[in-house]
Amino acid sequence: MLFTSLARRVSMLAVFGLLPAALAAGEIKDPAELEKEGVQLIGQLEEVARDVHYNADQLNFFTGSTQISRWTHYHHLGQIKSLVNDRLQPALTRLTEIQPQLPAWQQDGIDQMLNSARALAADTNSAIFAMKDAGAVPPFLNAEYKELITTVYEHSEALVKTSDAAGTYAAAHRGAIETGLKVPTH
Repeated sequence: MLFTSLARRVSMLAVFGLLPAALAAGEIKDPAELEKEGVQLIGQLEEVARDVHYNADQLNFFTGSTQISRWTHYHHLGQIKSLVNDRLQPALTRLTEIQPQLPAWQQDGIDQMLNSARALAADTNSAIFAMKDAGAVPPFLNAEYKELITTVYEHSEALVKTSDAAGTYAAAHRGAIETGLKVPTH
């Protein structure tokens, strides 16, 4: 009896092992629901991108000033790092999970946002190390740091523009569908 029960469990596990992970977890959703989730996630990305852009803009401005402390630079770098790790990364992770089931235009937007976010994270990390490696050299005299801050700003700006455009288009597309207009779904 124990053997039969164990055999059933093993065979059930084998069957579940053959199912796609999303199906086993109950995450297969209807395309309209996935698209709606994608729109919400893109909206979150845009909000976070704007917060990152604000901090990058401040740093970009601060690199030309002799009156701004190293602590202020570290503070804004820390804000960017936190926003990227705690808010941007989870939203992008979920978007990449559902990306294959989204319309092609959304997939392309996600790819662009992902590329900007990766570059943003890498340059933010490099800027933090450049500050640490510079020792007592003030940020306004650290050419490498200033260049990295410029690229962080550019990546954050690209992320804002892409997420804004994708979000605006997605919301309009979703609104058209909900009002009954015949629009391409993929």
